[in-house]
Amino acid sequence: MSGDDVYNRWQPSGMNNRWVFLAADLGCRLFRRESLYRISDAVMDWYLGRHPEVLAAIESNLRGAFPGMERLRAEALALRTVFNYGHGVVDYLRGLADPPVVRPAPGADALLDKDFGAKVLLCAHMGNWEVGGFFIGRAVGPHTVVAFPERDPGVESFRASRRAAAGLTTLSAGQGLHNLFALRRVLERGEAVIALVDRAVGRDRVEVRFRGRRAGFLRSPATLATLADTWVLPAVVVAEGPGVYTALVGEPCRRPGESATAETVMQRAADFFGAVLERYPDQWYNFFPFWEEAS
Repeated sequence: MSGDDVYNRWQPSGMNNRWVFLAADLGCRLFRRESLYRISDAVMDWYLGRHPEVLAAIESNLRGAFPGMERLRAEALALRTVFNYGHGVVDYLRGLADPPVVRPAPGADALLDKDFGAKVLLCAHMGNWEVGGFFIGRAVGPHTVVAFPERDPGVESFRASRRAAAGLTTLSAGQGLHNLFALRRVLERGEAVIALVDRAVGRDRVEVRFRGRRAGFLRSPATLATLADTWVLPAVVVAEGPGVYTALVGEPCRRPGESATAETVMQRAADFFGAVLERYPDQWYNFFPFWEEAS
């Protein structure tokens, strides 16, 4: 899959541009969180009226993940998913001045402890990965986020500056061996690497069973962990209420010294994310036909 295909396929139509971000950022400085949620709901409702295919894609994704789900249930969850995404953007933009509360689930704080050593953290397009990145930065110390650059350079600059202010270094995905060796040096310094892994790109792909169906996850994070012989942990930060989140961390997908294949490592991650989706079906943010691409 080319870079253009990635952007055209994955990014919400028309909303991911610098002017939307700048206007939203200004609004988040002027209004209270509750008011911003209501504004966000109105904006998302307007957006869906012009892009009904987005809601249809989310509904289709949910019914694929939950084969027995009735259509009305899927439609309601799809609508909640869009509104939850908008609320998450509000929490992200307010993060520096009024950060949301993030509480680690039982056992998660021990796995994220700075003394736990270098680690590769696997995340998915669930919950709030930007809020999660800020929380993980405080929990594990310096780390590098691997992310696909935005189509709009203004949005890319905005996100990168926000991450830098929270102590995160951003590395653009899709740079092949250059990234692999750069990230290995990060791990050798005892720091952490975070990657969104539930969307495969080109040959950077390993097949897993996700919610009982075939899907492609990234292979490179597992390869990186093998090269650096380090821990691999799956993690998601999910919303529990207005401005309140829980950090969920699964059992290690790989331990130092373990000779696990990339398929095994990423399957363990897929099992964790599938269980999270079971509990939080309205926080899975793929606004394109996920299963169509997976096949």
